[in-house]
Amino acid sequence: MKKLIIYLLLLLGTVIMIAPFAWMVVTSFKLPSEVNTWPPRWTTKSFASSRDVRVVPSTGSVSTVKGLSLREALSFVAKKSTGLNLVVNDDPFYRGTLTIPFKGTKYSKGVSQEEFNDFLSQISLPSDFKADANNPEQFFENLLLFYKTGSSPYFKRDVFVDNLVGSLDSLADIVDTILTFGVDRISDENEKARFEKFLDDALKNIEVLKAEVGKYKAGTELVLTDEEIDSIRDILNKYDFRYPRINEASENYNNAVSNGVGKYVENINFYVKAKDYFSKVQNEVSDSDIIAVPLSKQERVELLIERVQDLKDKALLEQIIRKTALKNAVEEFAKKLDEEVATKFNVKSQDLSTLKTLLGNLINIAAENGLDAQALLNESYETFINAIESHVGFNLSYSATKSKLDAYAGEITNAEELFRTVALNSLELQTFRAIYEQTVYAWRVVSAPKFVKDVLVKEGKNIEIILDGVHPVYFVDDGIKTVHLKFSAGDVFKNVFQNYVNAWNAAPFGRYYFNTVFIAAVTTILEIVVSAMAAYAFSWMNFPGKGIIFSIFLATMMVPGEVLLVPNFITITKFGWIDTYYALIVPWIVSVFSIFLMRQHFMSIPSELFDAAKIDGSSHWRFLWQIVVPLSKPVIITSALLKFVGSWNAFLWVLIVTNSPKYRTLTVGLQAFSSEVGTLYNMLMAAATFSILPVVIIFLFAQKYFVRGIARTGLK
Repeated sequence: MKKLIIYLLLLLGTVIMIAPFAWMVVTSFKLPSEVNTWPPRWTTKSFASSRDVRVVPSTGSVSTVKGLSLREALSFVAKKSTGLNLVVNDDPFYRGTLTIPFKGTKYSKGVSQEEFNDFLSQISLPSDFKADANNPEQFFENLLLFYKTGSSPYFKRDVFVDNLVGSLDSLADIVDTILTFGVDRISDENEKARFEKFLDDALKNIEVLKAEVGKYKAGTELVLTDEEIDSIRDILNKYDFRYPRINEASENYNNAVSNGVGKYVENINFYVKAKDYFSKVQNEVSDSDIIAVPLSKQERVELLIERVQDLKDKALLEQIIRKTALKNAVEEFAKKLDEEVATKFNVKSQDLSTLKTLLGNLINIAAENGLDAQALLNESYETFINAIESHVGFNLSYSATKSKLDAYAGEITNAEELFRTVALNSLELQTFRAIYEQTVYAWRVVSAPKFVKDVLVKEGKNIEIILDGVHPVYFVDDGIKTVHLKFSAGDVFKNVFQNYVNAWNAAPFGRYYFNTVFIAAVTTILEIVVSAMAAYAFSWMNFPGKGIIFSIFLATMMVPGEVLLVPNFITITKFGWIDTYYALIVPWIVSVFSIFLMRQHFMSIPSELFDAAKIDGSSHWRFLWQIVVPLSKPVIITSALLKFVGSWNAFLWVLIVTNSPKYRTLTVGLQAFSSEVGTLYNMLMAAATFSILPVVIIFLFAQKYFVRGIARTGLK
């Protein structure tokens, strides 16, 4: 029974010690939405062979290109194609067979302007809504953005219901005021009685209406559905709060109705009519779903090369694409273009950077005025400038840019050709960026309707469907709420370890790993050397004050390490070692505990060995390294293991004495996943797992020496 209790306690202790590490590993496999779920689960969707991903349809284009200046970003946005965006409102995905439910969706190939104008003539536009009467698709897009899909839509459930109920309360207050003070102004007694009865009925109807509308504040979606909007419209249309007759108080009352509840009725009626027309013009039906799979790395390379064949520097681009990592292709191309210009025109890099900014401004001005900068520059720089001047007239931005370029022209030989070359290079770089983005995120379309040109999956957070001949606005209202993903066995394996890949790429962990291994190894080796010599001196050598000095050494073990941080930091600063390896290594090459551990073991070695070595003429140095150290292997390995683990896990000192990632270690690098906004626990746990894994492996292989070293320390 006693043994059973002991075994149960050991088992319980093992579970308690292993459980946190096991939970850390499980969390490292989880998707972001699973991290904060309650109650916590030991399972994860990363192992699933399929899953549905929630999406929100919208129009436009989302760019994920990073590292652009404001000028480059503005120019790049102008060149991007637009398509149907399915914004992922779920955990991101990176692979699998993607199925987008397009079968049965309704769309239109276009609405004639004449038909659209006829529709506009039959409705009245609310003052809140800004419409583009010359573009039906833009009108529909503005309609959906304003009322349903924008960042702050008109029909946002809680806001709309609260505002509508608030307007009813305001109307009730106005009715009370008129009943108290306004009706006395009516001279006709019959009209006065008739108006009072109307207002009394209006008050009762307002209370009923508030109750009926208020129930729509609760719902499963943030924005009211079309069915709910129709229901609210029917409810509002049951009550006509406008007074049909004219008296001394009716005008003020009717104005209050028009400016309050009437505005909501007007917007609802307009939206319903416009939405009905929008649905009516969609007379085509899609015949199949969209199925797409990721491209391989080689397929992306070949596709990118194929798409740059129309560019001027296609040979250079092909060379860069084949020899450079795909993610660095744009930056490498920009660098090569700058090098060519600098060599050809003998321009300094600083001046070239300024010229690129100034000429980029001119290109943007030309684009804003509908000019084809590429065609104009192909003729000459002078043609380009003259065209801009003839269109913009007096423009402060243009004048400032032109004057700065003129100043450069006075200092540079062949300035116009330089300006033309830099401008053409900027345009080519913009074009390549657009091609690059459409290629690097492209998935291979397995099957799709004929009008689907491309499918782009941008970092698993956005799906963009490039359409040919069909405006994407027609698919926003088709109820595409989820897409389906099916994973192969290889995909599942990659999904499980996706957090590790993301965590590794989130910070320079390769550099952190090198620093950690280098610092831990050097610190450990130097400590073993120093500790072995000090322990030998305290155990085998005789000198005055040996006992007192050793006691002082042991006393320093009582001083908390935090107390030494400030004096050590001041010393390191005086030496000029901040942000160097010296600061991370030198202060920690002496360990009193290691000296004590080795001394206790050295004292257990028989003195006859020392006497025999001395007779053979051996020195203290030779006796230490050829006899004592080999016999003390367990203790030395124990000391080395303790120091290596301590150096590997060091955090506070590394954080204090380093300023740049160049010298930081893994423990400090884990901060990359925590911020004021929150902590990415799944990626943090993944990074923590691959950070401690080497130490765990080392301990597993060295544990027998560790146990033996501790066990033999006090034996004689």
